[in-house]
Amino acid sequence: MKPRHIFVLIAMCGLAAASIGVTINTAGVFYAPIAEDLAVGRGSVAMMITITAIVAALIAMFVPKMLKESTLKIIIITATVLLAGSTFLISMSKSLYLMYALSVIRGIGDGLINFVMITMIINYWFFAKRGLFTSIVMAFSGVPGVLLSPVYTSVINSSGWRSGFVWVAASTLLFCLPAVLLPFTIRPETTQLEPYGYQEYLKAKEDGKVMAISGSSARFNYLNPKFLLAVIIVIATSIVAAVPQHLPGYAVSIGRAASVGAMMLSVSMACNILSKLLFGVMNDRIGSYKTILVMAVLNICGILLLLFIAQDWAMYAGSGLFAFTFAISAVGMAMFSGYLFGMEYYASAYPVLSFIGGIANAVAASLVGSLYDITGTYTVNFWLALACQIILILAMLAAVSIRRNERHTGIEEN
Repeated sequence: MKPRHIFVLIAMCGLAAASIGVTINTAGVFYAPIAEDLAVGRGSVAMMITITAIVAALIAMFVPKMLKESTLKIIIITATVLLAGSTFLISMSKSLYLMYALSVIRGIGDGLINFVMITMIINYWFFAKRGLFTSIVMAFSGVPGVLLSPVYTSVINSSGWRSGFVWVAASTLLFCLPAVLLPFTIRPETTQLEPYGYQEYLKAKEDGKVMAISGSSARFNYLNPKFLLAVIIVIATSIVAAVPQHLPGYAVSIGRAASVGAMMLSVSMACNILSKLLFGVMNDRIGSYKTILVMAVLNICGILLLLFIAQDWAMYAGSGLFAFTFAISAVGMAMFSGYLFGMEYYASAYPVLSFIGGIANAVAASLVGSLYDITGTYTVNFWLALACQIILILAMLAAVSIRRNERHTGIEEN
């Protein structure tokens, strides 16, 4: 592996940590202190992240058209300024509506450098062990949630939430710096380099495992059955991924101590990282859809533990297994999209799927809370997650059945 390959990997890890890890996954620690300071509901504060996520998902759809060698660094620098700058300005805001406006700017910056850009560049630079490298990068989206959330909480407790947001802005800038400063391009050919594993790719092509899809220059059809099944899959996994953030509330609702709920969330966030790394290793060995199937089954086991065994050990184990849904939604959908649509159509299909998934997750986050308000229990959300996983498995098997009759440019899965 050449130094430029390593630069790409470091830069993409930083962008994943900044756009998802810091911006989204650490937001929960600010809800209560901001709500108390501004005398508003926590749901009103959480709307900031909903706005950021929706705007980011919308902007990300246009990234493939904007992303060129001449614009790469401009996009990254612009995103860094928008993301870190708007975060810093939120720390000085005294109006919730101003925070909403700044959240729109934050979402624009986030959308420019989130998973769509990251996975496109990874796909261009890494042919061999693509699943492993993608999972390493995606795992960095979970690192800040585990390591920085306690730091931000400490700052909030000692100096207030405004100081905490200054730290968030500084962390965002720090994680973006490698992508700003390190020399790399969108495609390795630009610098006369080969993608990592290119020789393996050529050998697979000689062995007949790589074939070009006919009609690859045609406009992508968003109404084809395979894409519609992928939409069902991404909506299902996005709904399931919205449930774990409510695990602390679930523990308290059944009479457990708040410390039990906090531990459940910590276990979930740790397994968030581990599951993404495991997904990459398994993906390179057995393929994306088989790995998704394994992860979905493990998630179902976690749901069943939470539903039927109200003991601390089962709640911790269930929380850990529940987190395997993050590997499906983050790494799995990116890898599965490449398998379903090939590199010819990846830039057309995945950004739209990412947008739909972002919207579904944002809506589901509110839905989970609303279902609890209506029913007085989180049990209904676990049954909803179970149903979504079953739907996901059935839709995926149907999509794979269609895909097996096609050939794309890419290494075929067994």
